[in-house]
Amino acid sequence: MNKLKILLAMFFLGSNLYASELWSVTELKSKIDQSNEALVLLDVRTVEEFKSGQIRNSINIPHEILLSNIDLVSEYSNEQLVVYCRSGKRAGLVIKALEKNGFNNIVDIEGGILAWSQSNYPLVKKK
Repeated sequence: MNKLKILLAMFFLGSNLYASELWSVTELKSKIDQSNEALVLLDVRTVEEFKSGQIRNSINIPHEILLSNIDLVSEYSNEQLVVYCRSGKRAGLVIKALEKNGFNNIVDIEGGILAWSQSNYPLVKKK
């Protein structure tokens, strides 16, 4: 029983070793609309997904490319980096890699682009 408690504690504590901020899409929309702060919006979905609709002023680096070369975003290491994908899974993988590589001002968007779309916030479509 004690081993089980220790394993559970390690699991829950281990999953929170990296502490990026978590924003709702409402918080993000407010920051985009009202803030003078520079936000770097990083969309880690595929190029096809990105073209189908993204948050204004986002840059697109698919997660599998970024995970193999974190240096692609090294110029943003001292800026607030808002990472999103479709629903959150790929963004989570990228955020862990970024944190392991010294990025410490990272924001995860709860629910990803799906939550953004469901809130009827605008999307920009690339041709």
